[in-house]
Amino acid sequence: MELINDINQLKQEVRANQICLLYIQAPDCGLCSIMLNKIEKVIGSFDNVHSVRAEIHVVPEIAGSFLVASAPTVLLFVNGKEIYRAGNFIDTVELNQTIAKWSMILNCQS
Repeated sequence: MELINDINQLKQEVRANQICLLYIQAPDCGLCSIMLNKIEKVIGSFDNVHSVRAEIHVVPEIAGSFLVASAPTVLLFVNGKEIYRAGNFIDTVELNQTIAKWSMILNCQS
């Protein structure tokens, strides 16, 4: 998962990819590290998901631009529109099901 330190680049990644997962973490956050490992395992089974991460203390504009109040937070975008949001203890089963559903929908449209 690529680390991005620029709000404009984050927005561009979201717009440029059909399915994009944004993971937002905080410094010295044990839960953020644990959830990052779990999220990476989930997205590892999908080759059509582009994933990026950002650290909220490095890119504080994330809070306003993406309406993020805490870390860790996962945002999933399809064609630039947010379709899934979860924070703190992220349900990886639900995330996996959401990605699978949208992957299937987008494959049927192709």
